[in-house]
Amino acid sequence: MFKDFDFSLLDDPDFKEDSVREELVLPIIKGLGYSASGDARVVRSKSLVHPYVAIGSQPRKISIIPDYLFKANDEPLWVLDAKSPQEDILKSKHVEQAYSYAIHPEIRAEMYALCNGREFALYEIRKFEPILHFKIEEIDSHWEKLFRILNSEVQGNPGLVNYAPDFGIYLKRIGASEKMRFIAPFCRSCFIAKVEDGVYTTITTVPGDIETAMSLDFDESQLLRLLSFQSEEVEKATLSALKRQPYHVTLDPSIVEYEFGVVAHLSDEVIHNAEESYLPFQVSEFSEFGSSPNLEDLHNNTNQPDA
Repeated sequence: MFKDFDFSLLDDPDFKEDSVREELVLPIIKGLGYSASGDARVVRSKSLVHPYVAIGSQPRKISIIPDYLFKANDEPLWVLDAKSPQEDILKSKHVEQAYSYAIHPEIRAEMYALCNGREFALYEIRKFEPILHFKIEEIDSHWEKLFRILNSEVQGNPGLVNYAPDFGIYLKRIGASEKMRFIAPFCRSCFIAKVEDGVYTTITTVPGDIETAMSLDFDESQLLRLLSFQSEEVEKATLSALKRQPYHVTLDPSIVEYEFGVVAHLSDEVIHNAEESYLPFQVSEFSEFGSSPNLEDLHNNTNQPDA
């Protein structure tokens, strides 16, 4: 695609972001089949009516708007932000900003990408690491996969699963402190699994402008405390199910759910599997559904900010 382009130009300080857009990004967009009109459309520098995403009740202003929004049949699919050749597109504030834009309630795109002329990185909102990353000089060897994911005919859908983005990844992507504690008196779940001996997990939904899924990891004593707030029937059924394969229990939410309050903090390890990446929370305390922890005692024990 860029056989006639002189990549030494990227070292010229005058070759900036606008040059990246015109010389390198535009041919990629055209190759993927998008244009300014029609069913497969690219929107440049779309402005937001409400340029904020929220962490709990705290709004976070989106300070930049990525250069391109790609739509099919007027549905947002993915966004692309162009950067100068000197900018990092893997582990920087630019990744956080593009992610914030993709998940914004006015957009809700499944993927986001960044290109600095040297590299191209494509992310799914549910995965922490890029699903595709390559040098622009080597785009021909990656084009088949890139085209299969992003071309206008398949409408930018690489077979994504239908579940909410992970709350831990969401917080990390938009810059929340790892010391932040999550305090919620009204949590519900229909699933508990045994991860390994003495380690269990459950998943709850965090409502908001962007509904997310939150993974909570806890030990055996915390499992017993969680179950103490449930009916005797649910408690016995759960303990029995966790003692034999497949070591998990799923309740019918139309009949009964686990109900509890929780205090938890972000773990420091992103977990990856075939479908997604997620950043679980470590439970500090379970409480009865609707009851609030003693915040004064918690602040005396730690200095972590709350959410």
